[in-house]
Amino acid sequence: MPLNFTPQPGSAVDQDNRVVITSPRVLPASPPEDPSHDEYQYLFYVDGVRVDGLGLFGSEAMMEAEGGHERVFTLDMGRDWVLESVFSFKRILGSTDEDLTFLIGLAQGLVMANMDQSSSKYSIRYVAVTTDDALSRRGINPSQMNLPSEAGRIVLAEGRIPVRAD
Repeated sequence: MPLNFTPQPGSAVDQDNRVVITSPRVLPASPPEDPSHDEYQYLFYVDGVRVDGLGLFGSEAMMEAEGGHERVFTLDMGRDWVLESVFSFKRILGSTDEDLTFLIGLAQGLVMANMDQSSSKYSIRYVAVTTDDALSRRGINPSQMNLPSEAGRIVLAEGRIPVRAD
């Protein structure tokens, strides 16, 4: 059954698959990683029991957007070790979904797990991305789905939090 997450306070929840992804712990990236990046550490629970986790790098940028500024957080799912961890979790769940379908569903969960914060000054957007090369190394052909791209990267999932009205 495909993953289908909804945002909940402090997490993303897939009721049908009984999976919860906690809001990430975010730390500055350690060398040799780019010091402008952050490390996101997520925990995965099934039926209330912690079964796995995922660490990945991300970046943050302030962008011009329609109606003002937007703070964009990008989650990098294009590294081989990140994809290996994703598909290890797929094996733990016993999922029979296609790899790309599973990856997109989990990416949506990671994005949704961040949807607690808001700002009265700018909108906030989370984007989970990968690359064609990273998918190809795993034997995944991204052309089977019509996925959007942004700055040469494939967008797996995104979520936006509008400006909070005070």
